[in-house]
Amino acid sequence: MVTIPTFFRREARTQRILMVVIFFVSSLQFFFDYAPTNHQDHAAAIHHSFLAGSRKDIGVGAATNRSRTDHNLESENNAIGTNRTLSTEDFNIEGSIKKTKKLEYCGSCYYNHKLSCDQRLRYMMKRHKLSEREAKENLMSNCGVDYSTEPYVFIYAGPHKTGTTSIQSFIYNSLGKNASYLVEDKFAIPTFDELPGVFGGLGPGLNLAHCMLENYVKDGGQMNIAMCNRLRFGALPLYLEKHRNQSHNILIVAEDFDRITINHSRLSYYLRPYKRIRVVVGYRRQHDWLPSWYNQIVDLYTQKYIQGEFPYPNFLQWIDGRYNEFRQVHAIEVATRFRNSGVFESVDILNMHDEVSLLEDLFCNYVLNANATCRGIKEGATPTKPNIGRTHEYERLATKAHLRGKLPNYHAAIAPKVAEKIKITAVRMGIFKDGDAYPRICLNQTFLDQLLQTEMEQERKHFPPWYKSQGGDEGLRKAFQNAKHKLCSMDDEQVL
Repeated sequence: MVTIPTFFRREARTQRILMVVIFFVSSLQFFFDYAPTNHQDHAAAIHHSFLAGSRKDIGVGAATNRSRTDHNLESENNAIGTNRTLSTEDFNIEGSIKKTKKLEYCGSCYYNHKLSCDQRLRYMMKRHKLSEREAKENLMSNCGVDYSTEPYVFIYAGPHKTGTTSIQSFIYNSLGKNASYLVEDKFAIPTFDELPGVFGGLGPGLNLAHCMLENYVKDGGQMNIAMCNRLRFGALPLYLEKHRNQSHNILIVAEDFDRITINHSRLSYYLRPYKRIRVVVGYRRQHDWLPSWYNQIVDLYTQKYIQGEFPYPNFLQWIDGRYNEFRQVHAIEVATRFRNSGVFESVDILNMHDEVSLLEDLFCNYVLNANATCRGIKEGATPTKPNIGRTHEYERLATKAHLRGKLPNYHAAIAPKVAEKIKITAVRMGIFKDGDAYPRICLNQTFLDQLLQTEMEQERKHFPPWYKSQGGDEGLRKAFQNAKHKLCSMDDEQVL
């Protein structure tokens, strides 16, 4: 038996270790060089750490200061490495691209968000010994977008109580009536067949939104991973591929895209092969939006309140201690998260207080190439189901009276009629001068002052020309005073 000296055994072991290290580094380099072929998987995997910080209070009015016609957030993508637009001269390869066609580097190339296009170009030339022309051609094939021909996905991302029901009604319930407009504008509307899940009717887009929650059901979603895999690997990919090949744009509307833990890179991945994704959110002043949202929420829980499963909160109790949570799903914060993800071509904020109707403003000023639909809306095309909210002050009074044995046989189906009867009777008996003259409890002045200041800062920053035309700070202060009663609740305990 031949004994190998210890020195040589150690030397051989060291060489094997070095070979393993060299192989690992080479593999890692290869992965980063060629990752773009599967870049969405990689982006989705690493994006969790970014979204983990999205629960932080990122501040009111953090988005870009732009006017109504110039609050497109597209140029914000410069922060993630799109510092330069590649023009025709860059990509006029052997005369194959006409001088009149402008090609641009997309806003989110997953090679490396921290590198600009020029930096990536130089790296590829050095690493792979490519000519400048070859490197540019490679970049364009993976990350380039020809804006003259490339179709796009348009997402109206809410938030809640910003007209999503009206828009959904227009594109789904009115699809037969308005189909000619949408077809002429080359828009495709995914239905429940392409977006299956727990939400049907007007809301199949909600299934997609709930699949974008970082931790699915754990984040309060109603779509688990198995259901989302059915959506992801079902009819949707073929549907998107077919319509992109036909140069059709896709229109998706879902208010639950306002959730804090939406994974924007996952959304981009699900929407492949589309390279362009444009997002719009609707802005309502908080003094108008918060009471509207409260009325929608309590309406969903009417029967549970009547059965005594939960206490029926008034507006003050509902907002107490949770304002910062609610503010995170307001339009400005939602737009900021979408913008900061760096995934989208543009993120716009639609001002719902403008004099133009929501549908006309959306399809005429924000949805690109929707000329026929815009014309149809101006000629009278309307949604079949506008979502008009109502106050629940008398329903809350009736529910509390029922729980104290004063209203037997009271249930959710008759709640609105009973509430209206109580209101009419109270006025007829002289208990209240009119239906709105009941005892009130209101938010304290310190909170009201902070709310008004927040609205002023937001509108100065995001809609400066419009804000000035409405009288600026003084105009908003007057509107705030006129709507101040919405920030109060009936003192039902005193009434009872």
